[in-house]
Amino acid sequence: MWFSIDFSSHVPVYKQIVEKIKMKIAKGELKQGDFLPSVRKLAEDIGVNFNTVSKAYKELSEQGIIEVQRGEGYTVKVENLEDFNNEILIEIKNALKKALNAGISPNEIKKIFEEVVGRDFNDTRS
Repeated sequence: MWFSIDFSSHVPVYKQIVEKIKMKIAKGELKQGDFLPSVRKLAEDIGVNFNTVSKAYKELSEQGIIEVQRGEGYTVKVENLEDFNNEILIEIKNALKKALNAGISPNEIKKIFEEVVGRDFNDTRS
C-alpha cells in the first residue's frame, strides 16, 4: 500500500491524500518526473472512491505539484524541493498562529509537536 488514510480524522479524505503525496515529495520519495499510481489503482489500494482520488489529484495539479501526461498518467511536476519545503514551513507557521489565537497553550502545541516528531526535545536542549 502506498499510504493509509485515517477515516476517523476530521480532515477530508481527499485532503489527506493531497498531504500524503506532498509529504512523499518533501521526503524525496517522489521526485520530478515520477509517475503517481493511476486514480483507480490508488483508490483501490487505499480503499476510497476513485472520485476522491481524482479530486485530490486535481487539487495537486492546480497547485502546480503534479501534471497530467496525456495518455500516460500523472507525474510529479515540482522542480524545486526547497521552495516546496518553504511552503510547508509557511503552512506550519500559519497553523501555529491559528492555534495560539484559538487559545491553545504553547505547552499543548509543544506536546503535539513532540508527539508528531516522536521524541522529547527537553532532553536534547543544550
